[in-house]
Amino acid sequence: MEIREYGINNQKNILLVHGGYVSYKTLKIQIEELQKGYHIFVPLLDGHNINDKSELNSIEEEASKILKFFKLKNINKIHCMCGASLGADIIIEILFQKGNFAENAFIESGSLGINKILAIPLIWISKTAMYKGVRGNRYWEKFIEKFLIDIKMPKELCCDTKELLRHMSISTIKNVQKLVCNYKIKENVNLITTKCLVVYSSKEKLYMENPYKKLQETIDMKIVCLEGYNHGQLSIGEPQKQLKMLKEFLV
Repeated sequence: MEIREYGINNQKNILLVHGGYVSYKTLKIQIEELQKGYHIFVPLLDGHNINDKSELNSIEEEASKILKFFKLKNINKIHCMCGASLGADIIIEILFQKGNFAENAFIESGSLGINKILAIPLIWISKTAMYKGVRGNRYWEKFIEKFLIDIKMPKELCCDTKELLRHMSISTIKNVQKLVCNYKIKENVNLITTKCLVVYSSKEKLYMENPYKKLQETIDMKIVCLEGYNHGQLSIGEPQKQLKMLKEFLV
């Protein structure tokens, strides 16, 4: 796993973790803004680096690699972590592996497991669309185009995303959705001391509301439901709004 750094002369540290099927470039606006006042760390998740042949195996493994990186730098605690979708689940897993690692966490659309019946078609559709949609299948090409439009992804990022998907192995493509659909809350939740802001869309409320309300019983957590938003839309399609929410949260 490669981890890039920005604003290295700033004291407070922020970890930004991108989502599945997209590159770290979806965080470009957040990086440019936050590096003015923070030391930013941005992992290029396994299977999502155009410059290597790594594969995504597990959420737990990604979290462990990130924590190991900080340990080697003698950084035991950071100011904030932010992640969306797969990145959000990795942020949550970091909390389970080291409950006092971050003072704050901004969690967008982390799944915390999905109903098994619903997960089966989700995994199949994602695997098929993300593989065939950039390899000449016209139906799935249109499917991906609509998805990218729905989350308001800028055109330059659409090209980057398609290039990344063409580079991804079928194993990583399948694992992204499989891992987020099957990720579960760990038993050591009571050890988490991080203050959390959880954001998800009204379209995700059906399968996200109850797991987070359960976590809220133990963790210092605020939950915000964005009406009418699509999965990943906030951080990818409306980064300025996400930054505004993050800054207000960190005050």
